[in-house]
Parts: sequence; C-alpha cells; structure tokens
Amino acid sequence: MMNRPDKEFRIKVTNDGPYIVTGGVPLAQDIVVIGSDGEPEKREKGPGYPDQESYALCRCGQSKNKPFCEGAHISIGFSPSTARPTKPPMESEST
Repeated sequence: MMNRPDKEFRIKVTNDGPYIVTGGVPLAQDIVVIGSDGEPEKREKGPGYPDQESYALCRCGQSKNKPFCEGAHISIGFSPSTARPTKPPMESEST
C-alpha cells in the first residue's frame, strides 16, 4: 500500500461518468457473505488491486472491467438522475 502523507485522498463525482479517485487510495474488494436466511451475515476482505495514483471507477454498472470505468457509460447514455439501483453482486438472479 502506498504511504502518501503528502497527498490528499479525493473522490470526484463526474456529471455522467465515473468516480475519479486520486491520491494513491488503496483499492480492494469487500465480499458480503450471505447467510442461510438470505441476509448479509458478515463482510470479508477480498483481493486487492495494484496501487495506482488515480482510478476511474464505474458508476453505470456496465463496465466489462469492473470496478474500473472503460467508457460504457457513453454508449448507454448513463445519467445518474435516471439510473436505477441494481442488485448487490452477491444476490441471486432468481430472487
């Protein structure tokens, strides 16, 4: 992990595109474990990503390279004002 006391961590929300994260913020997956009752039971630390000075993180949910933005928001005409929430990644498609 980058130790950057001289840098400020920042997240910029672009109008109709990705979150831009700067300052060498460490990035890792957070795994939600679903219990037998179908409810979240606990969280586990997942694998990390290589440290970078900045990231463009997907907001539209259509990136083929999640969690990173690769421009899919442009082709689908993403707008946060019309976006609908999606199911959590651990939730079954059959529910």
